[in-house]
Amino acid sequence: MKKILLIGLLISGLTFQLYAQPAPAPGIAGKSAVASPGIVKGKIVEAGTSTPMEYANVVIYSTRDSSIVGGIMTEADGSFQIKNVPPGKYYLQANFIGFEKHTLPGININRSRSVANIGTLELKPATKELKGVDVVADKARVEFKLDRRVVNVSQEISAAGGSAVDALANTPAVDVDIEGNVSVRGSSDFTVLIDGKPSVLEGSDALKQIPASDIANIEVITNPSAKYDPDGVSGIINVVMKKHIKGSFGGVANFSTSNTHKNRGDLTLNYRSNKLTLLLGGDFQDMVYSGERKVNQEFYNGDTTTVLNTVGNMDRVRKGKGLRGGIDYRISDNTTLSASGRLGEYTFQRNSLSTQHTYDNFGKDEYIYEDNTSARKGNYWSSDFTYSHNFAKKGHQIIATFYASGRKGPDNEYQIRYPSNANGNPIDQDPDKIRTVESSNDNEYRINSDYTLPVNDQNKLEAGYQGRINRESEDYLFENFDYTSSNWVNNPNFSSAFDFSRDIHALYAIWSHSTNSFSWQTGLRAEYTKRRMDHTTSSAPYIIDRIDWFPSVHISQKFGRDIELQSSYSRRISRPRGWDLEPFPSYMDPYNIRVGNPALEPEYTDSYELSVLKRIKKSFISLEGYYRRTNNLITRIQELRSDGIIYHTRENLNRDHSLGSELMANLELYPWLRLIASGTLFYYKLEGSINGESVDRNSTNFNSRFTADVKFSPTTRFQLMSVYRGPSVSAQGEYKGMMFANASLKQELFDKKLTATLQVRDIFGTMKRSGTSYGDGFKTDFEFRREPRVFQLTLSYIINNYKSKSRNGNNSAPADDDQGSEY
Repeated sequence: MKKILLIGLLISGLTFQLYAQPAPAPGIAGKSAVASPGIVKGKIVEAGTSTPMEYANVVIYSTRDSSIVGGIMTEADGSFQIKNVPPGKYYLQANFIGFEKHTLPGININRSRSVANIGTLELKPATKELKGVDVVADKARVEFKLDRRVVNVSQEISAAGGSAVDALANTPAVDVDIEGNVSVRGSSDFTVLIDGKPSVLEGSDALKQIPASDIANIEVITNPSAKYDPDGVSGIINVVMKKHIKGSFGGVANFSTSNTHKNRGDLTLNYRSNKLTLLLGGDFQDMVYSGERKVNQEFYNGDTTTVLNTVGNMDRVRKGKGLRGGIDYRISDNTTLSASGRLGEYTFQRNSLSTQHTYDNFGKDEYIYEDNTSARKGNYWSSDFTYSHNFAKKGHQIIATFYASGRKGPDNEYQIRYPSNANGNPIDQDPDKIRTVESSNDNEYRINSDYTLPVNDQNKLEAGYQGRINRESEDYLFENFDYTSSNWVNNPNFSSAFDFSRDIHALYAIWSHSTNSFSWQTGLRAEYTKRRMDHTTSSAPYIIDRIDWFPSVHISQKFGRDIELQSSYSRRISRPRGWDLEPFPSYMDPYNIRVGNPALEPEYTDSYELSVLKRIKKSFISLEGYYRRTNNLITRIQELRSDGIIYHTRENLNRDHSLGSELMANLELYPWLRLIASGTLFYYKLEGSINGESVDRNSTNFNSRFTADVKFSPTTRFQLMSVYRGPSVSAQGEYKGMMFANASLKQELFDKKLTATLQVRDIFGTMKRSGTSYGDGFKTDFEFRREPRVFQLTLSYIINNYKSKSRNGNNSAPADDDQGSEY
């Protein structure tokens, strides 16, 4: 299947390339035409600031009949070259969303002038008057490039005062659940990068720590090229931070608060001179998310049915503070040294008060009042040093980076169980007390060397080496409280320790070909992995020593200026973490125990995508299809054993398939009204068995999003956002559907130096997660609901002249290529 689809992609790309070739210039057969095709080139910058404008649209029209002769997007430095322009007279139009269209007449290509250089063209910000109200155009909230979606966080006002998670909540292909956990096309296994570098924290934990106000944009890369680490089944989320501020000094301060104990603040300052850029920033958060939970578990043992019913409240607490700094020093026009660092502390805490009612069909009837607290705390740090050099030929460069990071801290859990009456009032003042401490120390080191060589105007070679070294140690201590001695006593049945190491060495090569209308890129990555785990319960270490191959293919074909077809393929890997491998049991509660699996192997995913984009003036419509197949699937399983306890573990048991399509429309109906709607329909199939029993299952799923963005005036803006997530299945259960809606009002004050944003989240109180899981001898029904109608106020104050250096805010983001489309 994979080979057939790959061959199909390549054949389709070659077909498009042949179809898109320009007609030969008129002339006598066997002889040269009267005049050869020429080139129109120049540079597009922002008026008033001379900031280069990447991805501005430049189109050449025939003066005779206004037909389109050629077009292109500008590069990162604002430059462009339109090739193969036949001899004749033309005029040029350049435009960019949020700027006035500029028309330049009088362009001639003839025998004596084959290159027309228009020089530097300035575009002015667009301001239109509508019924006496000035409305300033904005950049699209979601933009498309060859291999990624770009979320412009400034356009997501519902994320004000929140984190990167809130900024992603209304992004196609991305889901955010009630607990703030992020998944990409149904998978929570993705890699988080910050400015192209790996995050110290992982997955949703990393995104929850990043203030939205510090973010320039977020790149969602569902099919990364061979240049990137292949980790993460669903791809990469790259968070591009605000970095360069135009002018000598500037900054921005943000503070957010709510009616339900949610406080966050951050400050970013930047100084810039001719050769030197300095950045210093800090942030803090103290956020409490309250909610309710209901869990009903049934255990079947012979003719005995035991029911455990739990009802209670749960608070999820996010706390943290951090500092970051950076320096860029331009040694020469072609050579730059950069260094940056981050350090901070984090807390993810869960506080739960609940009543448990346990009964069976033989007269057992007891109540327990539980007071549980679990907290993951620690300190983190990261640093990187980068050397970049641009050779004389444009695009010819080498970049070398050394990166180091670490985190250290305990995960604590306290469980207090009081025997109580039916009303939940304790009847015993000497409850059962349990305490666990999981101390971990995790360090990672990376070396990257990336080389880019433009072979000619249409072809480019990229190659590089990447090395990763990871060291992790963990001690798990389980203690019971002894009232006789008034001390905590170690329980050796649940205490353990392990050491984990993983070294990965990778080489990659990518070849890219690009013309005005057709682009393709193919790459191959080879990785050598050596993994070792030593555990206190085992005399022999668990070792993996292997080589893996990761190919990638990307194809883009433009039909005129308004339609673009894209297709891609990549192979991905999901590696188990040290915590997943730990074979020693970890206590959850008297009825649930978690145990890792040291024999767990990576899972591998083949991912295919095909999309078509249609532009309609300042609007666009996109349709994407995707197919994803995962082998050696790491599956969460629950097993009821003879001791009456459910054991939670993971095994490589199954494989799954996802086949779906996603339709998105970004419609600017009026200068004051924009509608963004998307819907995803996909078929999910799970194949495999658990404990010898087939778990083959399938479901058809539907998710949708809708955003209405209304501008009442140049300084007042309203946004309404709603999300629907349809029901789905897992290996041992189902999830029910859910929906929620948020609203935001943004007001700019004091000549736009101060911005106030008022939000209300979960307007109708419908945001919840519920479903059923079951297996041999047990069944569980659950429901988790977060507090509704949270009002939040965010204030942002601009210091001096804080402004992004480039139009797309992507100063430090990595880039596979300089092609792609942006709308």
